[in-house]
Amino acid sequence: MLGSNVSLVCGAVAVLLARAGAPRRWRTPLVLISLVGFILLCRPEPSVLRAGVMGSVGLLALTSGRRRASLPALGAAVIGLLCLDPWLARSYGFALSTLATLGLVLWARPWGLALARHLPPRLHLLAMATAIPLSAQLICAPVIVLLQGHITTHAVLANLLAAPLVAPTTVLGVLAACLAPLWVPLSTAVAWLAALPAWMIARIARVGAELPYGTIDWWDGHAGAWLLTAVTALALLTGRWWWHQARRRPWWAGALVAAGAAWLWPSSALSGWPPPGWVVVGCDVGQGDAFVVATAPARALVVDTGPDPPAVSRCLRDLGVRDVDLLVLSHFHADHVGGLTGVLGQVRVGTAYVSPVAEPADVAERTLARLADEGVPVHVAGAGDRVQVGGAAVEVVAPGPRPVVGGSAANNGSLVLDVVVDGTRVLLTGDLEPEGMRPVREWVRGRDYDVLKVAHHGSAAQDERLIHGATAEVALIGVGADNTFGHPAPSLLSLLQSTGAVVLRTDLHGDIAVARDDDGRLVVHRRDGG
Repeated sequence: MLGSNVSLVCGAVAVLLARAGAPRRWRTPLVLISLVGFILLCRPEPSVLRAGVMGSVGLLALTSGRRRASLPALGAAVIGLLCLDPWLARSYGFALSTLATLGLVLWARPWGLALARHLPPRLHLLAMATAIPLSAQLICAPVIVLLQGHITTHAVLANLLAAPLVAPTTVLGVLAACLAPLWVPLSTAVAWLAALPAWMIARIARVGAELPYGTIDWWDGHAGAWLLTAVTALALLTGRWWWHQARRRPWWAGALVAAGAAWLWPSSALSGWPPPGWVVVGCDVGQGDAFVVATAPARALVVDTGPDPPAVSRCLRDLGVRDVDLLVLSHFHADHVGGLTGVLGQVRVGTAYVSPVAEPADVAERTLARLADEGVPVHVAGAGDRVQVGGAAVEVVAPGPRPVVGGSAANNGSLVLDVVVDGTRVLLTGDLEPEGMRPVREWVRGRDYDVLKVAHHGSAAQDERLIHGATAEVALIGVGADNTFGHPAPSLLSLLQSTGAVVLRTDLHGDIAVARDDDGRLVVHRRDGG
C-alpha cells in the first residue's frame, strides 16, 4: 500500500508540473524532491524507505512501459536496499514489495493492452486497472501462501473496486498534512474530504473479507509455496493452449472447472468443523500453545500463537475468525510467539497483552518490534488487569508484582488468565512451573472452572493442589506429537484422571474444542472426528 501511495504522490506532482509548464529537465528532480518530502512526512522508517524505492520503480514501469529501463532499476533498488539493511532478505514485507513491483514491470502493461483489445475503447482504462492488481496478486501468491496457507480469491476484485478511491485518499491526506502548519481549519476540512474515500476503502475490505469462498485452502509451508509457484509458471506457459482446448471442447472444460471447484471449496458442513457453539479451541500447532476463545461472531480472544505461522493461520481461518480483539502472548518462548506472523497475516489484531518478563531478550525484542511494525497497541499486563472482550470477561491472575523465585523466569512470568464466556469459565496457565503455580492455586480456591488449559504442555512439573482446586470438567493440552520432552507426562495424565476431567490433546486429536450444545451442556470435540 505504501508503494502505491508513493507512486500516486509522485505521479500527482509530475502531472502538476506538466500542467504548470515546468521544463522537462526539471521535472524529474522536482518529483524526487517531492518523494523525499513524502518520506519525511511519513517518517523515514525502514518500511517507508522500502516503499519509496519500490514505488518509484513501479511508477517508472507503468509510465515508461520500457522493461529495459525498469528491470535494471528494480535490480539496483533491491541490491541497494540489501546493502543498506541485509536483514531485509528475511522480511516477508520486502519480498512482497519486490515481487509486486516485478509483476508490474513484467506484466501490467502487456496484460493491460491485451485486455484492452477485447474491450470497447471507453473501457480501456478498466483493462489497465485490472492488469495492475492481477499481475501483483499472481506473482505474490506463493509468498502469501507461505504466510497464510491459502489463496485469496477476492483480492483482485477488491483492489479493482478500491483503486479509484486510493488516489483521492492519498492526495487529499498529503495535502491536509501540508496545510496543517499553515491553516488548521482548512487542513481539517481537507482531511474530512479524504476520510470519505478512506472509509469506502475500509468498507470494501470488510465486505470482501466476509464474502463466501474468499479463500482457497492450500498446502502450508515451503512445499505449498513451491507447488503454487510451479502451478503458476505452468499456467503462464501453457495458458494459451488450455484456452484453445477449452474452446474446442467446452463440455470437457466445464467438467474440469466443476471438479476443481468441488475439490478446492469443500463444504465446512461436511467437514464438521468448527463445531456449533464452540467456546474455546486448542489449535494443533505442534509443540506449542495456541488457544482461541470465541467472543462474538467471527471475533475471538487468542492466547499464544504456537511456533508455526501457517499452522495458527490455518486454525483461525478454519474457525472463521476475522478479528482478534485481544491477542495475549503469555510469555516470549518461541513455542508461544513464533507463529505471530501467521496471526497478523490472517486477521486484524486490536490489542496485544504481553508478559512483563521480557525473556529471552532477543525473542521479546523481535516480537515487540513485529507488533509495532503492524501498529498493534501493546500492554504489559500483570495481576489485576481486567478487560471485557466482546462476550468474554478476562482477568489477569498472574504474574504479580513480585518475581517468582526459582524455576524458569520466563515460564513463571507467564500471563495466567481467568476467562468467563458464554457461561463457561476457563483458566489458561501458560507455561507455569510449580513455583509460579503456588500463588495461582490461592486464586482458584472456591472457583469452579469448566476448562483448564494445562500448564507447560503437560510437563511433570505441576502443582497438584492447583489442579484439584480448579475442579475443571475438561483439560486441554497443547502438545506436539513425538516431542522429545516426554509431554504430556504419565504422572500428569494420572493426576487429571483422578480429578475426573476429560483430557483432550492436540498431539492425538488435532484441533480440540469445547462447545455448549442447545441445552447448555458442555460438549468436547476433536478435529479427528471424535
